[in-house]
Amino acid sequence: MKRLALIALLALTACGTGDDTVEALGNRIEADLKALDGVSDVVVQYRSDLDNRQRLTVTATTRNQPIADQALEIVKRDYWTGTGRRVDFSVRFGNPTGVELRKSDVTFKLGDVVEMERKYGKRSEAGELDPGR
Repeated sequence: MKRLALIALLALTACGTGDDTVEALGNRIEADLKALDGVSDVVVQYRSDLDNRQRLTVTATTRNQPIADQALEIVKRDYWTGTGRRVDFSVRFGNPTGVELRKSDVTFKLGDVVEMERKYGKRSEAGELDPGR
């Protein structure tokens, strides 16, 4: 009986933690980075934890630091225009020899709103931001 209850709980939890807008964001980031000249080996992993936090891990190989910087801007743009959900990002770009060129978390603070709207337009409302996050 305990095993059956555990399986039911896990099934309910798995059903309630996904977010199509965040998965679509991951797919968009992957496609946009693969289209960027000088970027290869792009991997975007999506995870939704039991606490409903959405997580994307982005890793890729880039030729050099300027391309890594450009790739990070693409991730920021896609996040800003792709979903209003809070997403925890881990971004890593390395060169073909394995040297890390750029490692970053992607977050937006209140002061970033004006700059991001100037660059990319209004923030996406797809998947409302969770209050207090």
